Amino acid sequence: MSGFTLLEIMIALAIIGIALTVIIQTVNYHADIMYENTLTTRIFQLAKEKIYEMEMTPQNSGGDIDATGFKYENTITQIEDSDIIKLKTVVKGYGKQVVLNELVVGKTEEK
Repeated sequence: MSGFTLLEIMIALAIIGIALTVIIQTVNYHADIMYENTLTTRIFQLAKEKIYEMEMTPQNSGGDIDATGFKYENTITQIEDSDIIKLKTVVKGYGKQVVLNELVVGKTEEK
């Protein structure tokens, strides 16, 4: 008689089950990492946009970024005894935060 015994089939199924469990966990782990990286990249891009806006019109501001679920806060600080201003933007959302700072020469804060 040829074929597999019940014990051989059970061992094969156990090995396949363990392998599938490991593969599924690995895929989920990497999907989470991709989501976190995408979120961080999006927040960083939004912060760069806010810094650029402050370069054009330097003023303190804050609020929600339309249809994104992110909040921002722009702060401008005049450096003493110079014509340099410090632009700072903070973008927050979904448990993450990005802070960007930039020094600009020759601009003044708009009130």
